[in-house]
Amino acid sequence: MYGRPAGPPGGESPPPLRPYNLWVKRLFLLPLLLVSASVAAQDPPADPPTFSESAGAEYVMLPVLVQDKKGQFVDGLTKNDFILKVEDHRVDVDTFDRDLSAPVSFAFLLDTSGSMGMGNKLENAKNAVRSIVRNRLEGDDFALFAFSEGEVRLVTDFSSDPTKLVEALWGLEASGQTALFDAVAATPGKMMAGRNNKRAILLFTDGVDNASTLTAAQMAEILQRVSVPVYPIGMKNASFELLKDHERQELSVENLQLLAGSSGGRMHLVGRDDDLRPLASEISREVRQQYLLGFAPSGRGDVKYRIVFVSVAKPGSWVVRTRRGYRGTAPGGS
Repeated sequence: MYGRPAGPPGGESPPPLRPYNLWVKRLFLLPLLLVSASVAAQDPPADPPTFSESAGAEYVMLPVLVQDKKGQFVDGLTKNDFILKVEDHRVDVDTFDRDLSAPVSFAFLLDTSGSMGMGNKLENAKNAVRSIVRNRLEGDDFALFAFSEGEVRLVTDFSSDPTKLVEALWGLEASGQTALFDAVAATPGKMMAGRNNKRAILLFTDGVDNASTLTAAQMAEILQRVSVPVYPIGMKNASFELLKDHERQELSVENLQLLAGSSGGRMHLVGRDDDLRPLASEISREVRQQYLLGFAPSGRGDVKYRIVFVSVAKPGSWVVRTRRGYRGTAPGGS
């Protein structure tokens, strides 16, 4: 249903990459980016536009998930079924794609602070990563980041061959303090190295942030710049339900929820001894359900954070999830 899984991660490279590109041609005329859709069957596919973070004229890609009232993902929607608005102005979608077998770029962000050594939290996180890699599809690529003591370390860069990543997991150990949001601040830009349009950051942490230097205003700025869906997996201790409100705040649960909601991802709270492999598989399947909607900002006027609203025009009861906005200029034609 979701495509044929690739072979085992150990030692063997996955099959040759099937070309996967959105049918979009790009012409870069500084400082304006002009985008024209190529739909003629005889034209070869061109490189897809990239995800926008903060530049005024970069192409904006919105990963969109649609569920019905029963929570099932909705198939068969077309470009004309979506209504896209930016700050109450309707915007024409000039890129539209949905392919359940399309490859995904996964960035794994592992908290390796000392608190993750309690129970089986770090080992369970490693097993979840192994599970996604083991069940990869052709063309998927992966990167592994680790963070503690205010440092975010790129362990293995994006590659469709996960052999080095799987080997590197064995060497990760828990030590030091947690700088959770310093890590989040450093990651989205590096996520640009992934070559696929479908993307996700899986953040494994126990949420104890005792070393970040970010202020509340800086955290708000980060949330505006995250263009990749983030799936925080918070591994709470057995006593979590007994904590007082201020103690829960120290676990950064609210900020994790904000991070997930702003980026179009979803937060999960699990027990420290839970087997995370089923959850990891669920997230992987969810990411593959994305519709991709894209448009080009004008490149003119103020560069600011702009709220995005996506809805489904087709009659029905729908739950639509995407990033809350982008930082840039107004859409072209606005």
